[in-house]
Amino acid sequence: MMYQKKIKQIHKSLGIPNDYGKSGGLPCYSEEINLVYVGIDLYGRKQFLNNEAAYYWKKLKSSALSEDIELFIVSGFRSFDYQASLIKKKLDNGQSISEILAINAAPGFSQHHTGCAIDITTQECEPLTEEFEKTEAFAWLSINADSYGFSMTYPRNNRYGFIYEPWHWAMNEKLVKKF
Repeated sequence: MMYQKKIKQIHKSLGIPNDYGKSGGLPCYSEEINLVYVGIDLYGRKQFLNNEAAYYWKKLKSSALSEDIELFIVSGFRSFDYQASLIKKKLDNGQSISEILAINAAPGFSQHHTGCAIDITTQECEPLTEEFEKTEAFAWLSINADSYGFSMTYPRNNRYGFIYEPWHWAMNEKLVKKF
């Protein structure tokens, strides 16, 4: 219940509709508190995942590297407050809340809160772009990620209505804690 109260307060402050997520069946996630350091991202920020995701991320990354595919983490765990700050920054830059919510999940609804989601890139492309799907890394992930418990959450025309995100991979839903 504590999570839900905090989420409602954040949503109100950002102008996110009260019924956000209900029509598309978007799950609401709890915020993981047991996190493991998994390294530095492309921007020099420390990244964290939950214990299980960290274990499988390291195995996935090592396996890819053994086939000369280098994977880089762009984003791992995100708190509710950090997710809110991403949305606030876009609002301050003049984007509408509906435009933002087509790209970014509202606080409480991002898989990144669970510590089980990873945004991935490679040196072959700009991070967080559809260009990632044209890389050897994406091809490798498409074939191998499931063996490590990861899947691409937001394919084209996904049921949640988010943009296509070939860079966003998360532990299979059955492994993610929801509330």
